Formats: sequence, structure tokens, C-alpha cells
Amino acid sequence: MTDNRSRGIRAVLRNAVTWGAAWALAGGAIVTALSLFYPGPGVESLVERLGMAILSGISWGVRFGIAGAVIGTVFSSVIRLAYRGRRLGDINPLRFALLGAVVGGVGVPLFLQTMNVLSGDGPVAWGLVTDDAVWASVFGAAAAAGSIFLARRADAVGARVAS
Repeated sequence: MTDNRSRGIRAVLRNAVTWGAAWALAGGAIVTALSLFYPGPGVESLVERLGMAILSGISWGVRFGIAGAVIGTVFSSVIRLAYRGRRLGDINPLRFALLGAVVGGVGVPLFLQTMNVLSGDGPVAWGLVTDDAVWASVFGAAAAAGSIFLARRADAVGARVAS
């Protein structure tokens, strides 16, 4: 029983790290590209533009990574409940990706609102946090699809090594 529970906890943590890394890389790359082409006021030279783009990409990448790790944990928990006892080959990747989109699109605004309330600032207008739901849905679907394909590949490699 304890071994089964620790396997589940390790799986949730691996998924959280995978989602956090994927969201950090994707979010950081998008913000870097946007900052490179649309620099802020007062940024005139190419060196300043590159420096600000890299700095903003790293700082926003960390923020995306934290949100991705939290949503990856929630997604992994939902998957453990919804697909308990099923084999990877039985899971439809499209439905898996759609579930990732829903968890991301709903989870990120709730996470942002919760963090704002816990920091003592109180709730913000929902319009300011729900606009992030679109990006979170896209990131959630991509991370879920990537997760199922990585898991299937690992399962196939493990079966080949065993035989």
C-alpha cells in the first residue's frame, strides 16, 4: 500500500515538474519574442532591446513555470481520478488534451484570484484574470497532449527493454 501511494506521489510530482518546465519555456519564449519586437518606452538601442527581452522572458518564464506546476498537479490529480485503472493505449489523446485545456482554462484564473486574496490584496475584477484563461487553455492542451505522448513513448520503450 505504501509503495503504491509513493508511486502516485512521484507521478504527480513528475507531472508537475514536466508541466512547469513546458509552461516556463513556452511562456518565456513568447514574452521574449514580444518584448524583442515591441520594446517598452525608453528602450532605443539594440543592446537594450535584447537585454530587456531576455530579462522579461526569464522573469515571466518563472511565473509561467510556477502556474504550470500548480496546474500540472491539479491535472495529474484529475487524471488519477478520471482514468484510474486504464492503460495508456485506452486513453484518447484528443480527450486528454481537451481535459488539459479545461483544467488550464479554469485553474489559472482560480489560481491567480486565490493568490491575490491570500496575499492580502483582496479579489480583483474577474475580467483581469479570465483573459489569461485563453493562454492557459492552449498551454494546458499542449502540455496534456505532450504528457500522453511522452508517457506512451516511455511505456513502449519500457516494453521493448523488458522483451
